[in-house]
Amino acid sequence: MKKNFLPISIDISGQKILIIGGGQSAFKKLKILQRFDASVEVLAANVCNEIKQSGVKYREMTYRKEHLKGYFMLYSCTNNYTLDKQILLDGKEMGVLVNIHDQPELCQFVSPAIYKNGKITVAVGSNGEDVYESIRLRNEISEFLTERYYNNKNESKIKSIK
Repeated sequence: MKKNFLPISIDISGQKILIIGGGQSAFKKLKILQRFDASVEVLAANVCNEIKQSGVKYREMTYRKEHLKGYFMLYSCTNNYTLDKQILLDGKEMGVLVNIHDQPELCQFVSPAIYKNGKITVAVGSNGEDVYESIRLRNEISEFLTERYYNNKNESKIKSIK
């Protein structure tokens, strides 16, 4: 069954977010989330050095359903389909929103490609179907905004992007 994701912005102020997985996919997700003043933690049997050096709280241990208690949402970056399916089931049972890295069919939500500059956030999504195209378009938007709005703040340029 094809999923249909509603693009929304969620208030994550004061919410705890868990990343399950300790490799490069988890580190990339962590870097994105750290731009949003979120309370992010990482759980994995093995945590890469980049995560360890990021300043985020991490626990090196094998996943158990009990680890989900108290979290608002989670990103599973395990690259283990069987484990990811179990994490989805556990998350639903525990009332935690679940995103499974590169598996939109298992996701309750997807994260768009994000451009953030101060108060302005632009999100480009593809319903989880074409991540690379979303990233390409986000990059074009980023270049446009940087060149025409943020670097040259004058009234005519501002009007041209409205």
